[in-house]
Formats: sequence, structure tokens, C-alpha cells
Amino acid sequence: MLFMLCDDRERELEELQRLIADYAGEHPELSLTIQCFSSPLDMLDKIDRGVIPDVALLDICMPGVLGTEIAQNIQSKSIDTADIIFLTTSAEFAVEAFSLHANDYLVKPYTKKRLFEALDRVVGKRQGPLYLPIQSGNEVHRIALYSIAYAEARNHNLEVHLKSGACLRTRMTLTELKALFRNISGFVPVGASYLVNLRCVQSLLPTTVVMTTGEAVPVPRRLRGQLRKQYFDFYTKEATEQ
Repeated sequence: MLFMLCDDRERELEELQRLIADYAGEHPELSLTIQCFSSPLDMLDKIDRGVIPDVALLDICMPGVLGTEIAQNIQSKSIDTADIIFLTTSAEFAVEAFSLHANDYLVKPYTKKRLFEALDRVVGKRQGPLYLPIQSGNEVHRIALYSIAYAEARNHNLEVHLKSGACLRTRMTLTELKALFRNISGFVPVGASYLVNLRCVQSLLPTTVVMTTGEAVPVPRRLRGQLRKQYFDFYTKEATEQ
């Protein structure tokens, strides 16, 4: 996923790049690429040469070319509508920005939390939901999907094991969880009782899968060859998409 950032103030551009890198670090499954431009003309030149961003974060008030003009240029060349987030010091362009179907409009100085919320909406629209509400007892936890290492159906409950080593017990069924992950790559069922995140597999042993949490998931004999193929196919695809 290509992110293009444009701001004529280099210090603010560097800070934005750092924040986007932090976001990418929290979501390694997204394979983000970041391109930065302190000159709006340089960004327009890149777009004119056929490089269209998936997501553009644009300052509006820049010398020579407004961010809204860059957004119009992107949209005129984009087969699939690119997502636009405007970052500016003034709210005066908000009406024009949203007339361009901008995804968000952040007034500087914005917080990291506010920026990440905007990115979650954009990425969630493209990739599917990034978070899952899980009720455990009387508490409801908002869990990042990719923080789940594996889930196990046990004694009429579902145990959701996180990469951190924590475990949440919920009344959700494994069938319900599998349905939520149906279109999310890297999560595969292992037998009737487990759903495993391939990103969290440390080792494939003859009879078990060892997770990065140190726990072992048993693999039925009939599924061992299939699971190995799924594992290697997943990482081959991940490597070719980098």
C-alpha cells in the first residue's frame, strides 16, 4: 500500500513520516511504502508519470500548488479512488476538501491518536476491520486482529491467545470467529478446535505448530501436509508483495 505525503514545511513532513512509520510498525501486515515530497510540483510530476498513491496525506496551503489541486489530479488519474487526508493549519478549506470526497481533514497541530484514527478508517475500508470487540466476562476488550496469535475452542468457551501472551475467554464460538477472519489472509483453521495466525508460527514440527508465544498447537495427521503448504504459500506471497 503506497502512502504519499506532501508538506512544504520539511520539519512537519519529517514528523508526519515518523508517525506513519510508527503506524506501519504497529501494522506490519499492511506492507506500507512511504514516499515524501516537500515540493507539491515534485509530487504532481510523480503522479503524471503514473505513480498513483493508495493514500495521500496533503497539506493544503503550499506555494505554487494547493493540496486540493493535487487531490483533484490524483482523482482524475485514479481508476480506484485514492484515499485523501488533508492536514492543514486552517479550517477554511474544509468545505472544498469534503467536496473532493476527502476521507478526513485534520487541523494542525493534530495528535497522534487523531491521525491514527483517520488512518484506521482509511485502511479498514481497504483491508477490512483492524479491530475486534471481544467480551470476556463483564468486560469488553478492543483487540487488534493481528495481535491474535491463535484461538482455541475449549469447554464451550473460546480462548483467544494474544501475541503478548495474554488469554481472553469468551462465549463467542470458533465458527463465529472463523467467519470474521474469512477474508483476512494468514489465519487458517487447524482441525476443529483451533484458528492460527501464520504470522505467529515459530516452527512447524512433525505433529505440532509452535507459536511465538511458546505454546504448541496439535496438528491432525490428515492436515499436516496442507498446513505446511498454506504456511509456505502465505510467506511466498508476502515476500513477493514487499
